[in-house]
Amino acid sequence: METKVNFAVVHELVKEQHKDIQDSDIRDVVLGKDKPAVSKLILGATSIYGKKNNAAHYGTFAKNTESEFPADFSAYSKLVPDVNNFLEVTRSAMGELHSAADKKPASSGGYILFVDYETAQSRFLLITMLKKRDGLRLNENLEPEELIELDLNSLYHAARINFQKYNEHLLADEVAKQELNYLSFLSHSAARSAAGYFVTALGCAVGTASAAATDNLIKESVKFFRDRPNLRENSISFKDDLLRYLEKQRDLGFSVKLSEVEKIARDYFPAELEGQADELAYEFTGHLNSDAIGVPVEFPLNKGILNKYTHVVYKADNWQLKFDRNSLGEGVDAEIRFEEAQRRLVINNLSKEAVAIIRQAIADKTIDPEVEE
Repeated sequence: METKVNFAVVHELVKEQHKDIQDSDIRDVVLGKDKPAVSKLILGATSIYGKKNNAAHYGTFAKNTESEFPADFSAYSKLVPDVNNFLEVTRSAMGELHSAADKKPASSGGYILFVDYETAQSRFLLITMLKKRDGLRLNENLEPEELIELDLNSLYHAARINFQKYNEHLLADEVAKQELNYLSFLSHSAARSAAGYFVTALGCAVGTASAAATDNLIKESVKFFRDRPNLRENSISFKDDLLRYLEKQRDLGFSVKLSEVEKIARDYFPAELEGQADELAYEFTGHLNSDAIGVPVEFPLNKGILNKYTHVVYKADNWQLKFDRNSLGEGVDAEIRFEEAQRRLVINNLSKEAVAIIRQAIADKTIDPEVEE
């Protein structure tokens, strides 16, 4: 996917674990994006976001956050991209990161890369921490040096904001907002207080878009199988297993985990693709977790959406249907037989309890004159 970089800069959050935080190294000049090493750094960071080992949570800015960054980003989003207002919004983020890290003795700093960029899909602001380590060297101007192999297989912490979805969220009503996530973030140890400051400082909060996540998970994971000739024959079996997993999570009250869905998918990779299993799994989870599809690494299941895939549901003015899809068939032995020519459903093998309820309803109808009218 072609990427147009508007602006990029690297600042440094100077903090060692269990030591006092130092003043941040804030740069006044953006990176020369046309330099080969700079391009490599930017493209490396933007291209692996949302891929395996960098899978993202999706959400919005928290309503009750103490961070000033969400308000500063809101102001920035309304402006024509300009180097000065770009640097200003990065300083806002750095101020919040400095304040949050200062309160966490066990936290550590690092290089903070900011990129304002565009793809065919949308415009984004990416904020990611790159730890000091072998394979990543920046010069005195905090620019990547030439001829250095950058280790960008994994981002340490990151957040990314989708400008288009952010604006859609602002214009949406309260119901629609529940299904609109515009921000994603990742942290390999976000649950640990020593590492969670990055997400907190930027005001990130996990979203509640369970309907969209549930629907996209089922549709897109099955489509992934159907679109590949070497996986197509297993698409139905995979879907059955996926729905069983989702029903189990629903019954237990547990959330859905993308890592567990990946394990189900791997069971249906043909034996002859064994050598490609990791690559396929990487592609599978990367597609689902992408900004376009938006399936988070973990999310609450939407029961109504699941029912749409596991049950036949129809409501007329005076009656309604709801039954398990597996009960439906066209053969004589089907529990619920569909006879299309007669436009008729036949329910076979009614239980004694069901027969009793039906007989009682008919009896009540016979003696109730209001029903006869």
